[in-house]
Amino acid sequence: MSGPFTKEQMDMLYGKAADPVYYMQQQGNSFVYVWVNPVCKEIFGIDLTGRTVEECMPKELAIEIHKQYRIAIKRNERHRYRDYSLFSDRGTAMETELTPFSHEGQQYVLAITRDVTEQKKIEEDYLFYQSLVQNSVDPMLMISADFTILDMNPAYERTFGVKRQDWVGCNYEDIPQDKQKFFETGKLLLENSRSTHKASSIFLSRVKSDGREAKFSASYSLIKEDGIIRAFHVVFRELTNELLLKHELKRTENILESYKDALNYAALVLIWDISGMIEFANDNFKKLTGFDSSELTGMNIQTIGHAIMPKQQLAHLQSVLRKGEIWRGQVHSLKKNGQPFWVDATIIPLLDVEGQIYQVLSILFDITDRKEMEEQLHHMAYHDSLTNLPNRRMMVKHFREMAAHSSRMGEQVAVLYIDGDNFKEINDRHGHEIGDEFIHQFARALERSIRKRDVAARIGGDEFLILLPGISTIDSRNQIESIISRIHQTLKDGWMIEGRQFSPTCSIGSALYPENGSEFEELIQKADHALYEAKKRGGGIVCFHGEG
Repeated sequence: MSGPFTKEQMDMLYGKAADPVYYMQQQGNSFVYVWVNPVCKEIFGIDLTGRTVEECMPKELAIEIHKQYRIAIKRNERHRYRDYSLFSDRGTAMETELTPFSHEGQQYVLAITRDVTEQKKIEEDYLFYQSLVQNSVDPMLMISADFTILDMNPAYERTFGVKRQDWVGCNYEDIPQDKQKFFETGKLLLENSRSTHKASSIFLSRVKSDGREAKFSASYSLIKEDGIIRAFHVVFRELTNELLLKHELKRTENILESYKDALNYAALVLIWDISGMIEFANDNFKKLTGFDSSELTGMNIQTIGHAIMPKQQLAHLQSVLRKGEIWRGQVHSLKKNGQPFWVDATIIPLLDVEGQIYQVLSILFDITDRKEMEEQLHHMAYHDSLTNLPNRRMMVKHFREMAAHSSRMGEQVAVLYIDGDNFKEINDRHGHEIGDEFIHQFARALERSIRKRDVAARIGGDEFLILLPGISTIDSRNQIESIISRIHQTLKDGWMIEGRQFSPTCSIGSALYPENGSEFEELIQKADHALYEAKKRGGGIVCFHGEG
């Protein structure tokens, strides 16, 4: 299998994944399926491996897939897009995350597709629900089971002459006695709901903001989680025609029942006001983060787990929300105990009748396992699977960082090109299992011999690279020879494998940045040439570039 990953690595990471996973290679103007997991074969009924996108997908869909893959490659970063007809003609919503890779001049894309139909429905339901509440001419109030006021709509403020910012987050017992009359209806409903455990309505008289007394019906709907009442939503309607009102009350109750289901279905829900103060978190969010209700309510969103998201990401989020747009992204944060977690977040600005943001709703899905798998995949792309040392691609990154730092400090970076002497005989004489363990132990010996800031890598069968930063321009040769001497001594001390003692030797070629070159490949070539000279002289020899 071509590319930076083997079939065994892909099978181990994604073979049992529930979502379709495709590993693609760009070939000319097309993309070829290099590897797919078993779920793909179940969906399409054929093995896509070796086929092009055009051969397997309808024309319009193939064009869209090509477009999205090219976006990911051009940006050289993860890219997500949604498709509403990938596998079904029934309106299924699919989201695909693309991760581009380049390897030996070839472009590859890892694509993971998941069904987000339910998530999309929840997002749409919440927006529709909030639109109903905020634009309703009827006063509405939401209170928790312990009678904390969670929310009220503009109609409630206008009708009864109260201000939302003064009372949201307050408990009934904390409200001044002369103000409790504004919320006494909720207390009556709460007591009634605990005995009936179902949606209902009552009739009452209330004084409006203009001082007039009017008759109202108060219809309420319970919000339950795991069979326990968590909160309830109250709708007030001024009585005009009582028979018509009863019909409308029933209709309102049914609507509220439908939309509270959307609230309870969401995996993790968090609500905060425009200042960032948390007003509501469901039980799933509490379980994930380890915070309890008393800690979360009134906490600023930036302080959860030492910041629910980094400052830069939060600034971008706030910029998007200020435009009244929905923000979607992945957030890395910390639980109360310091343990990291990842969530896929859909964050929705909730607008009042004047179009101003008054609240922010966040729907979160825990993707920690998926992110850990991605990190493992990234590690495999930049490390040798046998020794777990960095590979050539990783060494390019390390060299750029070391070279930049050395240039600022007026220092040098030494490149050691190492080739084991007669390593092939180990495999021939003892077999591949001992041969692999021998290479593994050789890598550990190199690591024990170098300094903490030095980096060792395996770039071939028995070929290794070491980068030595911080080399003085005055005494560079002695510094390098001192480290090489430790390498030779560690190898001479050797190690045991299945009762056999191994004490190998190696040949080393060396080149210096910036004295012998400024580019990584140029220095590797010169160190390799020095290694060639060392090999000609026999085993265990060191040659520096230019010695000839």
